[in-house]
Amino acid sequence: MNIAYIIPKRINAGPILVVQELVKQMILHGHSCIVFYFDEGQEINFLCPTKKISFSQRIDFNSYDIIHTHGLRPDLYIFLHKPINCKAKCITTLHNYVIPDFSYQYNKFIAYTIGNLWMICLTRHNKIVTLSKDAMQYYKKRFSTKKLTYAYNTRSISLSSSIAEEEKKEILDFKGDSILIGVNAALTDRKGVDQIIKALKKLPNYKLIIIGEGKSKLTLEQLCIDENVSKQVLFLGYKKDAYRFLPYYDLFALPSRSEGFGLTLIESAIYKKNVICSKIPIFQELCPNNEVVFFELENIHSLEQAIQKATNDNTLGEKLYKQYLKEFSPDKFYIKYYSIYNSLLQ
Repeated sequence: MNIAYIIPKRINAGPILVVQELVKQMILHGHSCIVFYFDEGQEINFLCPTKKISFSQRIDFNSYDIIHTHGLRPDLYIFLHKPINCKAKCITTLHNYVIPDFSYQYNKFIAYTIGNLWMICLTRHNKIVTLSKDAMQYYKKRFSTKKLTYAYNTRSISLSSSIAEEEKKEILDFKGDSILIGVNAALTDRKGVDQIIKALKKLPNYKLIIIGEGKSKLTLEQLCIDENVSKQVLFLGYKKDAYRFLPYYDLFALPSRSEGFGLTLIESAIYKKNVICSKIPIFQELCPNNEVVFFELENIHSLEQAIQKATNDNTLGEKLYKQYLKEFSPDKFYIKYYSIYNSLLQ
């Protein structure tokens, strides 16, 4: 099978990491791949040729069996450039709930306008892949059931990857005798990190490390001051391959208000970490048998109780790892996407 992937930019972001995993699995199983991208960015490597193209430059669609896009610009590219008699089958993966997630970045009018334009761009794709059953139900309002399917993400990372000695010392000095909670996330309101900061006020024996950058960082730093918990919080900024810090966390937290999937949940599963998650549909679907401890969104008392429960349950990490092997392993990921590709070609 000859597959072309189109991405907006070569950056270390969730959707691009998914493409990296797709390429890796397809190459391992004997398929031919190429990645097209529009903009340079922080370096991310693929196990296949890559090529920078301009948005106005049409690739040779008929050289490929599958053309798989990820993101608004790549989807718009297909809408504008796909030939009328196109032999290649065009697929997109939607990594979020478009309009609700845009509402956290823009006002509702802009979110609704951009979101609806994006949905129009998908009318020329042969298949739309969502990241969950819940997301597939959401998009049934827009597209026919025949056009929709879902595939869970995966992560394949090396447990031998380590951090620098000075980073290790900084974390251990900060932790001291406390119980350490970790958050690896882009710092936006959607990620809900403010809830963890508020919970620390009633949890004096806990500390929090936050890895990530974003427009909410200054607001979160001010919140630490307002809540009088600055000494319990350490902002480490952006770190490449942030999963390398997981061994130093006692607990990992995903307090998201909305999430397309949550790759950091899968990374935590690989490290067998005890995880606290907001009780939103995607996390409930991914962990249906209490493989994590849930808390009620915006309920700080519920979050405090979840943190204490996760601290005292030594079975969580193993249960989450077993769920990873069952639903999110690289083999499961490949089988699902191969079946999607193959069904279109047949």
